[in-house]
Amino acid sequence: MVINDIRFRTHLNYQIQAQSEALKEDKLDISEVQDIDLRRCYFADFKKAMEYIREHNPDYSFSDFTIEAVKPAPADFSEDKKYNFVELTDYAKHTAITIGNMALFSELQKISSAEEKFNYKVASHHEKKATIKSFEDYNNYTIKQQPNTFEELGSCVIGGGNLDPIKLTATFHESSTDNKPIISIRAFSLSNNTYLDNRDIVDLDSIYKPNASLMETFAYMSYADHKKNKFNYSFDKLLFSGSYEVDSLDDMYELHYDLKTFDYLNQN
Repeated sequence: MVINDIRFRTHLNYQIQAQSEALKEDKLDISEVQDIDLRRCYFADFKKAMEYIREHNPDYSFSDFTIEAVKPAPADFSEDKKYNFVELTDYAKHTAITIGNMALFSELQKISSAEEKFNYKVASHHEKKATIKSFEDYNNYTIKQQPNTFEELGSCVIGGGNLDPIKLTATFHESSTDNKPIISIRAFSLSNNTYLDNRDIVDLDSIYKPNASLMETFAYMSYADHKKNKFNYSFDKLLFSGSYEVDSLDDMYELHYDLKTFDYLNQN
């Protein structure tokens, strides 16, 4: 009996080790994905890119189902066609908000974050493949100025009382431009004096304004105030109005605001 038990455990350890080795061998290499352009690729390539990020970054725990959820609802979607999966992910997030599925929205946020990481850490810079212009042609082009990513556009504190107070800070994302503002939001625990893992990156042009989450609203209002040389004005005013009770980060995703109302009130 003892001998059989030893044989069983030995065989089990061998199977576990063999499976671990197989998983290591199956892990995607960067050379297999670095040429993928998430803004124009097949679904198979998009899925492979997301799997690479998930395999090499333990913080990303989204499921295969979440990757599949990026496919749009229309029946004409085809895996044989190339799509802009960054835009499709935004579309899927707005759909999740519209139907009130905040669990799916939260998972799709992980996909958005994974796309950002892939684009800036893994993917080849496709624009570098363009033809190099001669020196005299440079006068016809404007050089992109990188935004000041350390400048606070706005901040607010949520929670407090018996809950952990959290400070949210909005800054420009490094990919932001004058024509396409993109806002980065970090969360800082005032109790633990540490940044939280989550980082929201909000493309202001992609917000579904009639039903914007409060996190998107915070980014949008912070940028609008910044353009008018104000600071912590509009979003603070919204919170102080008593229309919302924001006690946690979850509330920032689950509660919504009509930004068209804000645009109407601030059009002058």
